[in-house]
Amino acid sequence: MTLRRMAKALVETVIGRDIRSMEQGAVAFIDKRQRHHAWFCYDLQLQWLLETNNVDLVVDVGANEGQFAQRVRRVYAGEIVSFEPVSAPFARLAQLAHRDPRWSVHQLALGSADATATIHVASDTSFSSLLPANEFSRQRFRRSAVLSEEAVCVKRLDDVLAPLLGTTRRRLFLKLDTQGYDLEVFNGLGTQVDQVMVMQSEISLVTIYNGMPRWTAAIEAYERAGLHVAGMFPVTRDGDGRIIEYDCLLVRNTTTTDGRG
Repeated sequence: MTLRRMAKALVETVIGRDIRSMEQGAVAFIDKRQRHHAWFCYDLQLQWLLETNNVDLVVDVGANEGQFAQRVRRVYAGEIVSFEPVSAPFARLAQLAHRDPRWSVHQLALGSADATATIHVASDTSFSSLLPANEFSRQRFRRSAVLSEEAVCVKRLDDVLAPLLGTTRRRLFLKLDTQGYDLEVFNGLGTQVDQVMVMQSEISLVTIYNGMPRWTAAIEAYERAGLHVAGMFPVTRDGDGRIIEYDCLLVRNTTTTDGRG
């Protein structure tokens, strides 16, 4: 733990509040007993959903260099399995995971069917996708420019998870960040979808890859599977303030199938 984080933790203990940075340099002080009401704070909502749903396995799809796994590790001590198909970020991911005995990594792309595909590797590898970036993306996100291509192995998520899950029923948190391919990955869950208790999908209100589904189609598919929106957190905006992408948190509805709770 860095000196800065240690100091922050000490102050939080003394004042009995979580300190969280918000957009535009704002800071929020949140009563630890009321974390679940902090709908505007991604980290606290994620922590609350993981804890209240007793998540015991985090499935990190589109792991890139391990940024998300490192973030979730601050509030979750259990097992993490990460998937990243692109060679360069996977090497960094594997290096980080080697230090954590409860974090395993796989160099794979995931989808709705087994295949060999070509992934477009962007200058910023977090923009790499099995789908080609459209003109809006190339103009708005200059780092999405394709520098190279790699042949990757695509597997269904249910086939990959089967040996990890065995016959034990798990309570999964599924994180998807596949640059326009999230719904394809989700469709590869098959019957294992009912083990997903909490989920995160990056949804685009503005289409940024050719062939990606509308955000409404993605949410409708998640809702049909019993997962309902618990929070939406802006990822990127355009110059006029319009939201381009959200990180959408979803939680399984265990009381009704119509979303009324």
